[in-house]
Amino acid sequence: MDTKPTIVILMGIQGSGKSTFYQHHLSDMTHVNLDTLRTRHREEELISDCLLNCKSFVVDNTNPTRADRERYISVAKANGFHIIGYFMESKLQACIARNNLRSGKAKIPAKAIAATSNKLELPSYSEGFDELYFVANDGENMTISEWRENK
Repeated sequence: MDTKPTIVILMGIQGSGKSTFYQHHLSDMTHVNLDTLRTRHREEELISDCLLNCKSFVVDNTNPTRADRERYISVAKANGFHIIGYFMESKLQACIARNNLRSGKAKIPAKAIAATSNKLELPSYSEGFDELYFVANDGENMTISEWRENK
């Protein structure tokens, strides 16, 4: 049995369900999220602690590009972590509609969601993922399926 610590990288635009997915499926792991940590420095400190203590953790940020994900994959791989990615279905209008149900600072301007959507790059096993999944979200249910590479 593989007992390697794990890093889970969530990917998807704002409103795609990343934090909800974390709460329902991964809440036993350390939560790394820039919205709550507020600075990259705090994020780096928390990740360093997880790496040093071999604690599994989830990166719950948009992570829209290969370069965004590389910052986490490279350190996880160097520290012997198992790397899992979940790409959240990111239909722009559905995400904006879910975002509109939020209030206060949790509500993101639609322009910001569209800007993240425009940068979104599909993940690939070639980035270093050991496992990769697609999460469909119809607003009520999330369905996980194995990632299929476009060849």
